[in-house]
Amino acid sequence: MFNIFKLLFLTDTPADATDTTTASSDATANLSPIERIFNFDFGWPSQLQYLFNKACEVVAAIIIFVILCKIVNIITRIIRKRMLKKGADKTITSVVYTLLNKGIKIILLFMLIGTLGVDTSSIIGLFTATGLGIGLALQGALSNFAGGILIIIIRPFKLDDYIECQGVSGTVEEIHIFYTHLRTPDNKVVYVPNGALIAGNVINYSAKEIRRVDINFNIDYQENFIKAENIIKEIAIAHSSVLKDPEVFARVTELSNSAVVVTLRCWVKGDDYWGTRFDLIEQGFMALQTNGVKIPFNQLEISYRQALDEKNKEEHK
Repeated sequence: MFNIFKLLFLTDTPADATDTTTASSDATANLSPIERIFNFDFGWPSQLQYLFNKACEVVAAIIIFVILCKIVNIITRIIRKRMLKKGADKTITSVVYTLLNKGIKIILLFMLIGTLGVDTSSIIGLFTATGLGIGLALQGALSNFAGGILIIIIRPFKLDDYIECQGVSGTVEEIHIFYTHLRTPDNKVVYVPNGALIAGNVINYSAKEIRRVDINFNIDYQENFIKAENIIKEIAIAHSSVLKDPEVFARVTELSNSAVVVTLRCWVKGDDYWGTRFDLIEQGFMALQTNGVKIPFNQLEISYRQALDEKNKEEHK
């Protein structure tokens, strides 16, 4: 019995078989997880088998990356919705969403490249060197990047604010790291570089809840300007969008070359500014005409007194 047991369990394995098994185990251990899955052996020539396995790995990595990107999009959208529901600022929410979405996708891309057996450290070094070279060549882009960071930190405006900067005005639609997107009143999109934007003057018309409407009316010098002031003031007080406090103002503010200028000043909510302004211009003009107050055209009066005096003298001779 002992001899049988020895033959079955204690028989020495041939040295070459042991070496082959050990080498195979070491080679398999050095493979990445995805390489282990697609480590096929159909008995093809070694180069053809290698190319087939690598092609399967690349296709699988692309499919996995696409699926993971879809999952990242869903998760980041959920995070954005929850931030907005909790009252988070739209600008901060937009920046957080963009950074999370793009940053996670870049990390996933490098991880999948690593699973294919590619040394990612060399790729990161290449990207770093390339980024440094591009940064030195495009110093304006760096200033735009710094401007974008400052806008996020200082927050001179936020999404949906109506601002004026760099000679253009519009509603802030998006704030990115390099550019800010404005939508003009005629529905054009203007891309303003953040570097120039943060370095110049920015007028934020939406920062305050209420705005003042200023309108000038020209009255003929021969008309009763007090009557005109009262008419214009009553029109403003009667308008539903005009606030009672601060009080409506209507007074003579200038004696121009051809007219007495009566200025109307009243306060409205920011969203009602343009509609109220247009209403008051139209209603004020119609009210002045209805009450017989003359609104003059621009005119120039030339007097030839000496010539007229001489003409009168000749006529009386």
